[in-house]
Amino acid sequence: MDIVALSQVSSQDLERVFQQEIQCWQDELFWDYQPAVSVIKQYISSRILSGWAIKTNSGALSGYSYYVISEPVAYIGNLYVQSECATAAAYAELLNKILHSLSNGNRIRRIESQIFAFNCDLVPLFEEHEFTAIKRHFLFFPLDQPQEGKDLQIQPNFRVSGWENKFFLPVADVICNSYQGSTDFKLCHDYQSREGCIRFLNNLVKHPGCGTFSPQTSYIVLDSEEQVCGVLLTSKISPDTGMIPQISVRNDCQGKGIGSFLLRTYFKDARESGLERITLSVSEANEGACRLYNRLGFQKTRDFHAFVRNF
Repeated sequence: MDIVALSQVSSQDLERVFQQEIQCWQDELFWDYQPAVSVIKQYISSRILSGWAIKTNSGALSGYSYYVISEPVAYIGNLYVQSECATAAAYAELLNKILHSLSNGNRIRRIESQIFAFNCDLVPLFEEHEFTAIKRHFLFFPLDQPQEGKDLQIQPNFRVSGWENKFFLPVADVICNSYQGSTDFKLCHDYQSREGCIRFLNNLVKHPGCGTFSPQTSYIVLDSEEQVCGVLLTSKISPDTGMIPQISVRNDCQGKGIGSFLLRTYFKDARESGLERITLSVSEANEGACRLYNRLGFQKTRDFHAFVRNF
């Protein structure tokens, strides 16, 4: 087994690896991962993606990893090894190479990663390097189940609007506010500041990491003073599957049924648009959200982990 830099390989060399990984995302998460892979291929072809690939004794590539840096944070974007070669040792080699590369950057103060481990338990490998592993659930809601018998109503001092670009900064403020004091505050560096939430929201709207943004089924809640106090943002991760990459309610408006109303509204509109299911992810420690999703009828597809290490 040999490790080579991504800058020394072509995307064609990794085609079999990509195709197996795409199938894993489809089979286990209902997620068409091809748009994300297309972006990865472009960056590999341009020789601008930092990372590593595993070469077998026969010379074929069997896995890859990559990372990006946005100081003071580095993000491990992926680790994937073909199932027939997926040993803990192979994954450890890829992770060790990334961490060694990042150790040379003295302005890196934090490393984050959220990875779906399809064929290897990555928790021991990250914990060996002093990462905190945060357990998360990937859930889905089948839209063919009966709608709960409640009218879609919201308290009279709130009103709902569709997504408009003018709401971008107020929505980022609500996202930032909602994470203050929450169990997920330490999960993501972007959640911890207004600047970070603006960056997070921009990535969600413009890039395919969480699917293709669906403004037509994204909703804004305004309070009696016409200030944004709640938001549910949606995307499509495959032709028949929607996703909720973000739902946030301003702290002073939580507990008023806003989140439940937004979810039921999306259920109705997603069903009418022809989707078959809705997905989202939630941290196990976020007990209130887990109870809400369970009560509404979400089912667990699989667990995964977020990994965080501060320096």
